[in-house]
Amino acid sequence: MYKNILFLSIGLFFIGTAVIADDEESTRVRRCFQFTWLGPAYTNTSNFLNGTCEEATRLADGVPCQRPLVASYDGTWPDIDYIWRNYLLNASCILARNDVCAKFTYYFDGHVENATYMCTRAINSRGQAITSGCYDEVNGSFSTRVCLCQKFDKMYSVLTRGNAILTYTLSVLACLTFLCFLSTLTVDYRTAANMNTVKVVVKNVPDYGASRERNDLGFLTFDLKTDLSSLFNWNVKQLFLYLTAEYVTPNNELNQVVLWDKIILRGENAILDFKNMNTKYYFWDDGNGLKGHNNVTLTLSWNIIPNAGLLPNIEAIGQHSFKFPTEYTQTRV
Repeated sequence: MYKNILFLSIGLFFIGTAVIADDEESTRVRRCFQFTWLGPAYTNTSNFLNGTCEEATRLADGVPCQRPLVASYDGTWPDIDYIWRNYLLNASCILARNDVCAKFTYYFDGHVENATYMCTRAINSRGQAITSGCYDEVNGSFSTRVCLCQKFDKMYSVLTRGNAILTYTLSVLACLTFLCFLSTLTVDYRTAANMNTVKVVVKNVPDYGASRERNDLGFLTFDLKTDLSSLFNWNVKQLFLYLTAEYVTPNNELNQVVLWDKIILRGENAILDFKNMNTKYYFWDDGNGLKGHNNVTLTLSWNIIPNAGLLPNIEAIGQHSFKFPTEYTQTRV
């Protein structure tokens, strides 16, 4: 009958995934609609309860028909969302591996007469399988359109639609976040910092937080001047600054002690000009390596806290070296 397509079985257009539960197990299957819409001439008040497929398609030679027969409320196209939610098992068929969903729409003089949804297999005139597309046949005032598909054309529940929207949104945000990271990947976050020690003393006191042995405890005040405002861009949320003292002793090849730190948020004043600042944390040595030590180096560093991407550890340009006295102080500091 059709010039471009030969239908080998009966089927439906829209496809979805449904979870059908029986007494033994729940099985996830792909289903298509399977019903015949009687067309705009029938409404919910029409007497079609005893209607047959032959009566529904009496003017359409060769047009398929599938029960149940469906009439819409006012003769418009049926609400397939409502059918899917409430009459899934009665108005659908299971889509086999090689099947497609089909929608047959029959027209007279350009106006819809009826439509049938069902599962089918289809081949073209060369015997090749058809899995998608729409095909038309015109016979005078009568015409038939057949549309086929195998993909998921419609989301049939609020949860599924919400999941699709959320997944798409998260994918877009992930791409934008990655582009945000790439836009600042090559930025140089180094800048100069000037440091100076004002007062430096050392005491030998018991460390009650550890072994209670007498260890060296350093006290110092310092000046710090730097401008970090150039480090902020649209991918920098905050800076975590910390001042480190580094030195070498016979007990340890390298000692690193954090003496002071500060968090600077984007939008805050990033120009620092501190005078005679006290350290924030104790300068303990794990022995007696501070007294008379003549090469302790102060270094200012910061972690870049980005909106997205890496958390680089940057060291300022410029250091300051100082030495401790050769005698313990006995005065209160």
